[in-house]
Amino acid sequence: MADFVMLRKGRNALSTVTHVVLNIALAITTTALTVISGNWIFAVLLVILSKWRIVAVRPRYWWLNFKANLVDLTVGISLVMLVYLAGSDGLNVWHIILTAIFAIWLIIIKPMSKTFATEVQAMFAIFFGTFATALITSSFDSIVGVIICFIIGYGASRHILMQSTDHDFNIITFICGLLLGELSWIFYHWSIVYRLGMERVFIIPQLPIAASLMFFVFARGYGSAIRHDGKIRTDDIVLPALFSAIVMFVMLFFFSVANFDI
Repeated sequence: MADFVMLRKGRNALSTVTHVVLNIALAITTTALTVISGNWIFAVLLVILSKWRIVAVRPRYWWLNFKANLVDLTVGISLVMLVYLAGSDGLNVWHIILTAIFAIWLIIIKPMSKTFATEVQAMFAIFFGTFATALITSSFDSIVGVIICFIIGYGASRHILMQSTDHDFNIITFICGLLLGELSWIFYHWSIVYRLGMERVFIIPQLPIAASLMFFVFARGYGSAIRHDGKIRTDDIVLPALFSAIVMFVMLFFFSVANFDI
C-alpha cells in the first residue's frame, strides 16, 4: 500500500487533501460539463488542459512527455466519451458510476508505480479506451477505430515495457498496436455486445473484453521473460492463456448478442 496516495512519502496532510479534492473536482466537473452541455468537447478539453505539465518543459521533451502520459489521457478521454454516450437528458446511474471510476483512477490507481500497478493502469487504458472507441466509431469507417486502437495498444504496451531495464522495445510496442488495431477491425465487422441495466441499458462491446484478456496474457508473458532472462516459461503463460480462452468461449457462446456486418 506504499503507493497509495494517502500514504505517499513527501506529502504533508494539506497537499494530500488538496490533491484528492482537485482530482475529485476534475472527475465531477467533466461529467457536469458533458451532461449540462450535451457535448463531449468541453470535458475532453478540460482533461487535456489538466495535462498542462506535458508542455511545461522544453519543446524537445514534449513528445516524450506525451507518450508517458498517453495511458492517463486515454483513460480520461474515454471515460468522458462514455459519460456522453450514457445520455445527456439528466444525471443517471451510469454517469455516477463512470464519475466514481474516474475519481478512483485519479486518486488511487494513477499515482501507483509498482510493476503490478503499471499493468493495472495499462489494462484500464485498454478496456475503457477500446470500450469508448468501439461505440464511438461504430458509425465511421473501420480505419478510424483501427488507428485509435493502434495508438491505445502502443501506449498501453509502452507503459508496461517502460518498467523493464531493456528500453529497446519500439518493435514490441508497434506489434502490440497492430494487434489491437487488427482486433478492432475484426470486431467492427463482427459486433458482439452485452447489455447491462434495466431502466437504462448500457451496451458493452466484446472488443474491450477481448483486448483486455489479450493484454493480460501479454503482460504475464513479458513478466515471465523479464524474470527468466528473456525466456517465457510455460508454467507462467499456460494458466493466463487458458483462463482468457475459457472466458472468451463462455461469453461468446452463452452471453452474446451478435450483429454481423461482413
